[in-house]
Amino acid sequence: MQSLSDIAPFVKVVEACSFTLAAKQLGLTPSGVSRVVSRLEARLGVRLLHRTTRNVTLTESGAAFYQRCVKILADVEDAERAMATARKTPRGRLRADAPTVLGEMILGPRLPSFLAKYPEVSLELTLRDHFIDPLAEGIDVVLRMADVPESGLVARRLGNCRIVAAASPEYLERHGRPETPADLHRHSCLSYVVSGRPIEWRFRSSRGPLTVGVTGRIHASSGRVLVDAALAGLGIVYLFDPYVRREIANGALEPILIEQSLDPVPIYALYPQGGLVPPKVRVFIDYLVELFTGKERARRGARA
Repeated sequence: MQSLSDIAPFVKVVEACSFTLAAKQLGLTPSGVSRVVSRLEARLGVRLLHRTTRNVTLTESGAAFYQRCVKILADVEDAERAMATARKTPRGRLRADAPTVLGEMILGPRLPSFLAKYPEVSLELTLRDHFIDPLAEGIDVVLRMADVPESGLVARRLGNCRIVAAASPEYLERHGRPETPADLHRHSCLSYVVSGRPIEWRFRSSRGPLTVGVTGRIHASSGRVLVDAALAGLGIVYLFDPYVRREIANGALEPILIEQSLDPVPIYALYPQGGLVPPKVRVFIDYLVELFTGKERARRGARA
């Protein structure tokens, strides 16, 4: 805005009582400052300054205009200072989207500590198991468990997650332990549902990934429901390991077909690229990196 850029030289001239001193403070030439003030006077249609060879003084109109200009510049400075502070302090609503397993088993239990650390941040967390366009839905951070297609988003790798097949010792004692993925067709398989369809049960084979057809009495879009069913001896589950890690550790469930398990899938945090990353997003990403790095160290320690 031209008028805003013109008032700063005018105020400097008034405060210095000199075009020459004002020009020196602004890094301009005296003639350049004089042209700016003349342009301002022409636009306003009033004379703002009395000019003599020795002095510069305000006219009556100039004095009134000067007071308003000082306030405007002070307001602009305050606004810039406020923005600089906001740029450094995490605050505001953070909208995040994550797969159900990450939200329920990893993020959920640890969100209170994040919010305690950043009291001016509020969080809206949506759990769903399909990819979304964060720009279209106004999401700040998306977590995904898969290789990420080219999307124009920044992708920060957080860690890995393995898919595990497991059943209770009682079920395996009654029905036998599958030795190969092909044996699963004789078992009750409890399938996780995404977008209304059971996920594929996939394993490693000498010819690459192998998809196995399975049947069972329970399909559910909740990992916890399936784990409870497996604990009750109703069948075999095929889930991301955060759902069953504790139960496997305490012996309530036993992993099966370990040698045929697929490689772990990567976990990514995605957020829009370009411009400055808001502090609330930056600290959340840092928190996620610390969280998943700590979990990976803990897993390595448990295996040692």
